[in-house]
Amino acid sequence: MSQFVLAFPISVSADETFAITDIVKVAADTKTVMIPGCSVQFNVVRQPASSEVLDLFKENCELTEDEEKSLAAHKSLLFLLGNVKCMNDVEMVNTAILKVLAAGASGVYMQHSGAVWTANGFRESLGTGEYPMDPWINLITLEDENEKSLYSVGLATFALPDLCTSTKVGSSTTALEPEDLISMAAHSLFDGEVPAKSGSVLDWGEGEKYVLRQELKGLFSKSSPDYNKQGLLRIVKK
Repeated sequence: MSQFVLAFPISVSADETFAITDIVKVAADTKTVMIPGCSVQFNVVRQPASSEVLDLFKENCELTEDEEKSLAAHKSLLFLLGNVKCMNDVEMVNTAILKVLAAGASGVYMQHSGAVWTANGFRESLGTGEYPMDPWINLITLEDENEKSLYSVGLATFALPDLCTSTKVGSSTTALEPEDLISMAAHSLFDGEVPAKSGSVLDWGEGEKYVLRQELKGLFSKSSPDYNKQGLLRIVKK
């Protein structure tokens, strides 16, 4: 299982203490931290501010004037690393992320998937928390000579293959949009409701029945940091 890597632009320098709560403070030499409401232990890395942070967020988010100013003024990066083994772990880490954002972090870059969120963007993506993995999954659209498909990036963090589906699944033949289909499938696989293998059937009732098919080739080469050794499964309407 690959570890998750969360990068937070924060307003204190790397050699200063960052207070996540009144009790939990991350000093310059802190190596690990536990955040209230989360039993997942985080490894800590502090790094100086990066000139690339603002561009990264601009490329991936629609920034307000205040968000852009906050990101431009960040003084260091706080990295939290760890592992999730079950859905409860994901929910607890989400709670921890919300606490770091509430403490003043400008946003979070999920380095393991490439997903980028401003503080408000993360809260909106998480919503009620019904689908806690959603902010963790990056979605990209690619087109070949046959069709356009939507792909997930980052499911290796959950020891799962990445998923893809035709962008046409959101047509009149189905009520599910491609991004919803990938989200629901990912949650079903990680929860153990459906085996993460070719031939498995996803049945959500009301005609929403799909089958997983192994793709012969993944999105990334083995030398890429985004390579998922679990492979790639395509979600096909059954």
